[in-house]
Amino acid sequence: SRNIISFGLQTMKKREAQSELNKNLKRFGSRHPRVGESHQSLGLFYLFSENYRDAETHFEHAVRIYTNALGIKHPDVASALMFKGLTHLALEKLDDAMACMLRVRRVREDALGRQNGPHPEIGAILNNMACVQYELGDYKRAESLLQEALDLQREVFTTEPDFLKGVSIVLCNIAFLHAKSGSFPKALIELEGALQIRQDILLEHSSRMSEITGNMAHLLAIHQLQHGAVNLDEITEAYITMLRKSKRDN
Repeated sequence: SRNIISFGLQTMKKREAQSELNKNLKRFGSRHPRVGESHQSLGLFYLFSENYRDAETHFEHAVRIYTNALGIKHPDVASALMFKGLTHLALEKLDDAMACMLRVRRVREDALGRQNGPHPEIGAILNNMACVQYELGDYKRAESLLQEALDLQREVFTTEPDFLKGVSIVLCNIAFLHAKSGSFPKALIELEGALQIRQDILLEHSSRMSEITGNMAHLLAIHQLQHGAVNLDEITEAYITMLRKSKRDN
């Protein structure tokens, strides 16, 4: 029954977004930014519902309309381009995804002004570029981009919640690369940093940090397995319990 309700809600959202697009087309014409906004809304709907082909089409419309109506340096152009790049990533069009993200970086750096120093927004762009490089198999380049993002975030540090969540995401991604290369102690250090941000600064509920604690527990269990332990699943569960208890005690 939950699946039926969820499907019904998704269908309603799609109809509402399509209706809004049709209304804006009639009212403003096909080149107006409001029409671009409607295309982007539909693109996001399809992206989150994993209908990537239709998402790609709507993001392409949004990019074209925004660029012609608002100019290449407008943040709405960069936003639509980034979503288009993420859609390419989901479709495994990796070269196209990287081309979009390089364009986003160039556009936003030009718009924000390089002479004014780094901007927090660029850190998120670098993180997304690193994800594409990882999928392309260039792990060194991916790690380099993540380290560049982290260095930038240190330089422009702020306690704004969205920024801090961005830092935790970069730390988790660096940890993943360290773990993949077998550098488990380094991976644990990065995950500990991400966990500290989420629980000590953002004060998030433990349920929202389960992925981080789960990954930490798994890495600790692998380390024990390498030193003679025999059951990875049991050790992982034991470490998860320990990490959760540590959070409650703190």
